[in-house]
Amino acid sequence: VVGPATVGEMRGLYGTVQLSPTARSEIRGQFPGRVVSVTKAVGDSVRRGDLLARIESSESLQVYPVYATVGGVIAERNANPGDVTDGRALYVVTDPAQTTVVFNIFPRDLAIIRPGMRVTVETQDGAEIATAPLGQFLPDGNVEAGTALIRATIPNRSGTLRPGMALRGRVMVNPVTVPLAVRTEAIQPFRDFKVVYANFGQDYEVRMLKLGRSSPEWTEVLSGIKPGTAYVTKGSFLVRADIEKSGAGHDH
Repeated sequence: VVGPATVGEMRGLYGTVQLSPTARSEIRGQFPGRVVSVTKAVGDSVRRGDLLARIESSESLQVYPVYATVGGVIAERNANPGDVTDGRALYVVTDPAQTTVVFNIFPRDLAIIRPGMRVTVETQDGAEIATAPLGQFLPDGNVEAGTALIRATIPNRSGTLRPGMALRGRVMVNPVTVPLAVRTEAIQPFRDFKVVYANFGQDYEVRMLKLGRSSPEWTEVLSGIKPGTAYVTKGSFLVRADIEKSGAGHDH
């Protein structure tokens, strides 16, 4: 239905999936000693409280257990039976559900893309994953690409996102709310005009539009259609084909 909408310029971003800084936990022995046994390998899933290893204390000679303090996936195992602990982490556990996307921001966009803006995150083939606010710029940039880096936190409860995956983002800049707009996908060429097809029950009529600002989602309408009018969005090209075959009724 024709009505107000927010129109702005879309900027494309390119980013890479990374684990969140909070997704990594190191599991250490409480006391120095000899590793008696280990129970988990790299890639195994663990829950908080699972037994990971047994250590014989160098001081008391008592064997004590080491439990997982968090749930996740074993990313590193740095001990085998017979090893002596030396303060290093026995295991590193990561939580694959805690992921972020780090986007490259090119110099031309630094003045208009800011923390707090909403970014729509998509796969490389355009499938939408999530929408999230941009965080603060990271202290270090991408020296090789000459870009600044900014992070957006994207939950990964389904586990489909993997560190290293390339993703895309879309950010709307310079947004303006206009009183009258139509979906950009609804606009079709008709003779020498840009039109949409108004819907009245079983009938469709051409509405010749005078257009203003445009974005991939919305286009401002300056004249040619009344507020509240229902019009065709998806499949408007099919209506156009039928109208061109049968002859169109339209309002000037």
